Amino acid sequence: MQILWLRNDLRLHDHPGFHLARAKNEPLSIIYIMPKEWLDIDAQGMTRLGAAKARFLRSSLIDLHRTLDEHTFDLTILFGDPVELLQKIYLEQAFTLITASAQAPEEAGWLARIAKLGIQIECYEPYTLFSPAQMTDFLNHWPTTFSQFRRTIEKHPQQFKVAEDIKALPLKLRDTVLPIWAPAQWPEEHSDSDIQLKRNGGERSGKQHLKDYLWENKSIQHYKATRNALIGDYFSSQLSPYLAWGCLSPRHVWHQILQYEAAYQADEHSQWLKLELLWREYFHWSMRHHGDRLFQKNGLRTDTVTPKKIPEHIVQKHWQAWCAASTGIPMIDAGLVELRTTGFVSNRLRQNMASYFIHQLQLDWRWGARWFEQHLIDFDVASNWGNWAYLAGVGHDARPQRQFNINKQLQEYDPELQHIQHWLPELSQQSLDDILNHQTKTKLIPYYPSPVVATRSISITPQT
Repeated sequence: MQILWLRNDLRLHDHPGFHLARAKNEPLSIIYIMPKEWLDIDAQGMTRLGAAKARFLRSSLIDLHRTLDEHTFDLTILFGDPVELLQKIYLEQAFTLITASAQAPEEAGWLARIAKLGIQIECYEPYTLFSPAQMTDFLNHWPTTFSQFRRTIEKHPQQFKVAEDIKALPLKLRDTVLPIWAPAQWPEEHSDSDIQLKRNGGERSGKQHLKDYLWENKSIQHYKATRNALIGDYFSSQLSPYLAWGCLSPRHVWHQILQYEAAYQADEHSQWLKLELLWREYFHWSMRHHGDRLFQKNGLRTDTVTPKKIPEHIVQKHWQAWCAASTGIPMIDAGLVELRTTGFVSNRLRQNMASYFIHQLQLDWRWGARWFEQHLIDFDVASNWGNWAYLAGVGHDARPQRQFNINKQLQEYDPELQHIQHWLPELSQQSLDDILNHQTKTKLIPYYPSPVVATRSISITPQT
């Protein structure tokens, strides 16, 4: 008997795990385990599975269940400690476990504990563009900046050629029922109107979105020019939720872009989208190289960082304002409302939100990373924690003052206040000057919360 344990690889296309299972030609069970820790409330009142994120995951699992049903297979969804659940099954019936390689230290810990139980494990790589063999030299001497990583790849195109994605094949295996019952639990939603997902999760939805973006609307033609917008349809690819849950394979996306370039010629826009996939790749392999260090307060820094001591009552005041989307900075509050409601916010606004959280509110950057983890439908452990550490000055290319001038950013990326007025309709009658004056406390909007920390008027060039 064999068990295929799916995690962030909720698809059939380009899936080495299904090919491994098919080659073994033994009875197969396909499972997804929701870790019980995802619903535990931490010291700051957060879980790891907010309502929008849960809904996207649930729709992804429903889509996968329907696809597997067409192959006469069931998808068993379990809830609990993954190691304990697999041990219970193993005590009833021995099996070989087929599952993805660990992305993060937590998963590596699971796999190590499972191996100690005597369970045979076969791992595969469903998350990345490149294989471990291609990355051997990098992992031995990890580049400290993305630029170094990118230049090496560009100088050796044959060594770093992205493999063709594996086509989905009929499973032609016998499904087997597991001797266990541990039904999934989901976070409570206050009402259906609270959540406004733009798209459902799942492989079929992901493939259709990729087709619409590349081939139907050809929105990639303006990707570099519009990717920093805050609101609108197809201003960016918005493929990240499907990549994060593995509903789309990064290799499949890469080769679809190559096909587009073959049909319409490569340009700065298609090249930039591939660059974003390489940025994602850099963070994935970096986490495998650095492990737990990326979750420490000082991150990858080797020198001693002595943060400014903030009184506890100020810390709590700032934190509560953030959680309630009442920082008094409309640009930030609008992003917080959007993220809490949809599970998504543009990359440009994420950077501004993180910068304000770290440098103005002066809160622990790890709280912000966990807050994003709770809500983002495209939460990717490596990219999320890597980007937060980067902006906090404790990640790659560490700099202590990588911060954004919020007013300058607002003037550049939302001058007509389309994003602010969509998510904060109470400000629909305000002008750009009204918002800028409020954010600096020059002239407050009477009925809107006063900034807990005003934006600065200094000119700071953001790192992009």
